[in-house]
Amino acid sequence: MQLALAQKIAEIGHQPLEQVILRYTAFYRIFGLDWSFDPTNPVWETYIDGLPHTTDKVQYTYEYYLQRYPSIPTSAEEQTYWGCFTYDYNAKTQKIKIHFGDYDRSGHSPLSHLRIAQRKEELRAMFQHIRHTHPDALWVVGGSWLYNWESYTRLFPPSFGQTAKPTEMPSLQGRASWNQFLRRGWRIHPASMAFFLQKVSQLERVEDYPGCFPYAELRTEAPVSLFYEFYL
Repeated sequence: MQLALAQKIAEIGHQPLEQVILRYTAFYRIFGLDWSFDPTNPVWETYIDGLPHTTDKVQYTYEYYLQRYPSIPTSAEEQTYWGCFTYDYNAKTQKIKIHFGDYDRSGHSPLSHLRIAQRKEELRAMFQHIRHTHPDALWVVGGSWLYNWESYTRLFPPSFGQTAKPTEMPSLQGRASWNQFLRRGWRIHPASMAFFLQKVSQLERVEDYPGCFPYAELRTEAPVSLFYEFYL
């Protein structure tokens, strides 16, 4: 799916495919590399150098990923998680950014009614940590397609989800937008995939690529004090 979009953008935008793949796919991160997106990284250069010499770019990319797999850290290894949640803190803007991952091992959907209490307890513990570790924090921001789902927004102070607005040009270099095609057990959701591929085939302008995704990436923010009141 990611290669399909990259190849379409390269075609209609008259751009080199290797540059498009770096900007419009999450391959750099999927290969276990950092957030620099440095095109001269040897791991990335090796992948790009081999791309023109293969007839099946999907298979080549998948095989390269498998070679990298043993050395790729998981998200949980890269950051501290409180159950399904973690965060980043930008000291310059004094903003906390929330991240979600499905690390629920109960056998139930992580956003089901049965798991609401557990998710809120995780958020309570995380914001207790934030209050102690970053007392200067002023804002909490969120950016995800998950804010389209009431099952996700109900975990937060009401105004946080209610003020969510679409991101005009969402970044595709992280996995956030792409994860909307996955369901429990990391299985592809066939209907979402079919919707995306059809939209990609009809794409005529590069700037219209956000419309290929079933769910828009929404961005929201609220004072951190609301979260302290809600959880603590």
